[in-house]
Amino acid sequence: MTTDFRRADQTYVGFVPKTAFEAIDLFGRFQRMGLHMEHYPETFVWVSRALNNEEGAKFEEWLCAPQGISETAPLYEPDPNIEAERAQLIKEAEARDLANERVQMTISEEDDEKTPPDEEPEDVEMVNSSPR
Repeated sequence: MTTDFRRADQTYVGFVPKTAFEAIDLFGRFQRMGLHMEHYPETFVWVSRALNNEEGAKFEEWLCAPQGISETAPLYEPDPNIEAERAQLIKEAEARDLANERVQMTISEEDDEKTPPDEEPEDVEMVNSSPR
């Protein structure tokens, strides 16, 4: 297998990566050439378009954790006090929402359109428009 000599140039991006290493290298080249963050998703797809499943999985792992996954780092464990407070706040919010729903669902006789109004609206004479 021969290596494309053009890849010695760090600005050369005209190759199709076949390994995760090459895909990461190509993405880095695009970054150094001024790739904007809003174009990252398309670039990830572009540089990994020819990777097989195994290399694609490696590239995805790099996307999620570029420094690698630490086996010794402690996993997040929620504080029981904070979790109890959060559960209490959820209960209060749900009770408040349920009470608001009940108030909104009741039909008030005052707002009923079918009841005749106490006062008839007075007739107002129409004003003629000014002659312009």
